[in-house]
Amino acid sequence: MEKTLEKELAKVSNLENLKRDYETKLQEKDDQQQQLLQRITELESTKQALAEDQQRAIDDLKLQYTTLNKDLEHDDEFSRKRIDDLNTELTSLQDRIIQIQEQIGREVEANSTLKTNISEASTGFADVESELHSLKSKVEQTDGTLLERQKKIEACDDQIVAMKWEVRQMEEQLREEEKMRRKLHNTIQELKGNIRVFCRIRPILEHEKQRGVNMASIHISGEDGENIELLEETYSSLGKLSKKTYSFSFDKVFAPESTQEDCYLEISQLIQSALDGYNVCIFAYGQTGSGKTYTMEGVPDGNSQPSGMIPRAVEQIYTMAQKLQEYNWEYNMEGQFMEIYNETIHDLLGDPTEYGKIKHEVRHDPDGKTIITDITTVPLDSMAKVSYMLARAKRNRATGATNMNERSSRSHSVFILKIFGHNVTTGEHSEGTLNLIDLAGSERLSVSGATGERLKETQAINKSLSCLGDVIHALINKKEGSHIPYRNSKLTYLLQNSLGGNSKTLMFVNLSPLSEHFGETLCSLRFATKVNSCKIGHLKRTIY
Repeated sequence: MEKTLEKELAKVSNLENLKRDYETKLQEKDDQQQQLLQRITELESTKQALAEDQQRAIDDLKLQYTTLNKDLEHDDEFSRKRIDDLNTELTSLQDRIIQIQEQIGREVEANSTLKTNISEASTGFADVESELHSLKSKVEQTDGTLLERQKKIEACDDQIVAMKWEVRQMEEQLREEEKMRRKLHNTIQELKGNIRVFCRIRPILEHEKQRGVNMASIHISGEDGENIELLEETYSSLGKLSKKTYSFSFDKVFAPESTQEDCYLEISQLIQSALDGYNVCIFAYGQTGSGKTYTMEGVPDGNSQPSGMIPRAVEQIYTMAQKLQEYNWEYNMEGQFMEIYNETIHDLLGDPTEYGKIKHEVRHDPDGKTIITDITTVPLDSMAKVSYMLARAKRNRATGATNMNERSSRSHSVFILKIFGHNVTTGEHSEGTLNLIDLAGSERLSVSGATGERLKETQAINKSLSCLGDVIHALINKKEGSHIPYRNSKLTYLLQNSLGGNSKTLMFVNLSPLSEHFGETLCSLRFATKVNSCKIGHLKRTIY
């Protein structure tokens, strides 16, 4: 509106300048007209004077002519000559009169043209006057509108100042509410138990159906599906049937028809705790073929098949990190993927040609940070990076083994996601670590029948799992100054900071539904019961 007003004012200024020019030219034309009128008057006076002179000359000539006629009688030759001279002079005077009359005609014509120009200029001046008056009216209206709008702008400025103040107050309130949410969320997780155990029974597979296998008698009960009961039927040598029931209670038991999404919904709150700055550790435990890897990673083709806990956890963290930007939190994430095979750490994201040639050591800083030497760390700024990381880890896991599935079942697979947060407003920093572990198959040595290299692998696995149980048992009975045997295995030492006081732990115990695996299923449930009895004290969030 201000630009439009400026244009209108500029137009008015131009018109006023044009008016002044017309007035100047009009004045000049008036002056010229006055001069011409004065000139005409002078010429008319000159004409009158010349006419009078001419008449007097004619009278004189007549007089002279009469005199000459009288004198002719005396001197005829002299008289004739004098008459010729007078005729010549008379002709000259007549020519002069004609020239003066022509000049007067031209002056009259010029005066008529000047009067026409003056008339046209007067008409144009009237139009300019009219347009100028119209523009002045518009300017007055615009001034009124501008003044009204200026008042509205001032009112809007006052509202903006008030709203900015309200926004600052709301942002401060949101930050306080976010702090309260974190506190309440952690309280809820502590009430649920800092170490929790879920059981998951996988469904029978298609090839098992075709083979005609027998199903174990497993019954799930409880208001929230927290109880599981196994029924064992045996026959004595005399053919007498005896039944024995084994009952267990956990935080949650998932039936075979449970989906990946059902399972993940139960652990999603722990994933939020990792984003809030706590160390979180989630295990998948069970015998080979019980569905541990499927639970943790899903299947390779995540577009058409259900994804596992790892990609779902990272996706949730990405989503929540974006939402927390409203509270001025900024996050960076990085991932590591390794396997522990025969008590040796192998980098699953490094150069495949260097697989098994680099010795990786675990170090714990006094501030609670865990460092693995020479391990590959991948910045995770998109879900595509996570998919790439899982695919690369799967390829590298097959290095040095004739069968990838066999090798993966004889090693612990460990995915570590480190989450670094910074609040640009409050200056707070947080650092959480999410550990997702696909444990090696938990088959008993007496059942596996392993020999040679497989015997060595089985012994290493059993030792590692036994050490995990010992650490948990020590945490159950922990007294001030008591020793926790983290160093007894690579796995427990690696996860030391996620199994101690500053941690939240969840174990998925994966079970086979087949009767032929009844013994291993029973052992897995007993191990899970041992873990489920561990309750760690209050946690400390890693935030500063």
